[in-house]
Amino acid sequence: MQIEVLENSKRFMIRWILLIALQALELVAITARYEAPSLLINNVGWSAQLFQFSKAIWPAGLWIAGACLIALSPRLKIILGDLRAQSTKHRWQVWLVFHILAFAAFVVVTELVFGIPTHSTHLSTPWFAVWFVLACATLLLWLLALAPGYFWLRLIRQEHMALLAGCVLGICASILIGILSQYESSVLGQKEFWDSLSIPTLYLVHTLLGWFYSDLVNQPERLLLGTPSFQVKISYACSGIEGISLITIFLTLYLWLFRKELRFPQAFWLFPLGIIFMWLANAVRIAILIAIGASFSPEVALKGFHMQAGWIAFTLIAIAAIALSNRMQFFTVAKPDFPVIRTREPLAAALLVPFLVLLAASMVTSAVSIGFDLLYPLRVTAVAIMLCYFRKAYNDLGWNWTWQAPAIGTMVFIIWILLEPNADSDETALAHGLAKLTGGSAAVWLVFRVLGSVVIAPIAEELAFRGYLIRKLIAKDFENVPLRQFSWLSFLLTSLLFGLLHERWIAGTLAGMGYALALYRSGQFSDAIIAHMTTNALIAIFVLTQARWSLWS
Repeated sequence: MQIEVLENSKRFMIRWILLIALQALELVAITARYEAPSLLINNVGWSAQLFQFSKAIWPAGLWIAGACLIALSPRLKIILGDLRAQSTKHRWQVWLVFHILAFAAFVVVTELVFGIPTHSTHLSTPWFAVWFVLACATLLLWLLALAPGYFWLRLIRQEHMALLAGCVLGICASILIGILSQYESSVLGQKEFWDSLSIPTLYLVHTLLGWFYSDLVNQPERLLLGTPSFQVKISYACSGIEGISLITIFLTLYLWLFRKELRFPQAFWLFPLGIIFMWLANAVRIAILIAIGASFSPEVALKGFHMQAGWIAFTLIAIAAIALSNRMQFFTVAKPDFPVIRTREPLAAALLVPFLVLLAASMVTSAVSIGFDLLYPLRVTAVAIMLCYFRKAYNDLGWNWTWQAPAIGTMVFIIWILLEPNADSDETALAHGLAKLTGGSAAVWLVFRVLGSVVIAPIAEELAFRGYLIRKLIAKDFENVPLRQFSWLSFLLTSLLFGLLHERWIAGTLAGMGYALALYRSGQFSDAIIAHMTTNALIAIFVLTQARWSLWS
């Protein structure tokens, strides 16, 4: 009986993963392929305006869905358990077929409306009605494939307040992002909204540089600061608002995930501390950037240091916030077990240190490079040393792999390539950097690049995401959590964080889901690594044989 329940749970999980992946691919395909034509944008009719507005519905829907999940999180386990029990006799295949048919019809109508310019002059209320009805039908049939209709009706009746709150929060978040985007594209908006932070940043940077330079160029009315040979404009993007936003989001997630170990309201003091130190670190970053540009190399300052220094500062402050809350009794209820490396937790250190060294080495080598990371072999060497140092701690993770692992890795590779935009690989910094090296130096660099991409990076990243974080989000004593134990929070959050780690975050998130699926299926940690290695190996082969250097950029 217990075996049957486990099999049903496994089938339920796989079905949900496939359906969510299908919906994600459909959304990506639609939003990437179609855009409102100019004739439609210039049309002032109400149906044309709704067509144009519809492009903003997809990201707003994602914000609403995320906010609803947060609102339902205290009862999410109960809701999912009820859904699992009701789904045993659910004929989801029938609804999936209907969904696919509705989506095909929706694509046809969308092609007629958005894909063929000659049709854009015939937009009318009937066209909008057909398009809107098909969009709603596609979404409704997908929901019915996901769960029975009576489940959704009961969920609305029982959780209407939480769902309403989630919708309101999601809409507000979407509107706020839209407002910030408008400020970003409007010079007047920038001056009115961001100068309150840009001006004090400029004065602080001027003070720091005044200790070393006597011939500073300072034009507050134009937000310009520097030396006669190198100057920067401290606009809204350099005011520190991006770092402040990142640290605020990070601390919000951190306080929520470890709310049982933290002492409230004292823990809220981490927000002003993090924001102040992030702003100060940003001022120091700009001062160092100007110093590098004026005294060393403008290219290194703008193309290397400028792109990486902000992430270095954010990482250090985030780690400092975790360490501070862990060490000070003021912030903690009891002796906590946070993701801080301690000598009495060798497994946590063994799982996290290689990844942290990978991040730190990546930031440092990129910060002193000009587009092309010439010091990449040092990154590989540093992580390899850490893996060798902790090698004994990995013995109990499970190193028997199954044939499904490379199959999953191959599927992830196919998805990655399909989502890769067409780019001129000959114009990438990697292609230019290799062209400047001698034949032998280029060969050595490529050997280290393949070794790092195919072996070192997959091991370090999987140890952190599928070895540590995916279990840490389930229970505090993660060592006792079986590798096959599933949790929606840990599955989705680790996949999203894994995606955000990569420049191609959509493909990265789907890849994280695939590697997690490999782990859940066999319970062998090596399956996640083998799947990851397979993907990166195929990408490396594709890059080297087709000269698609943009995949490594």
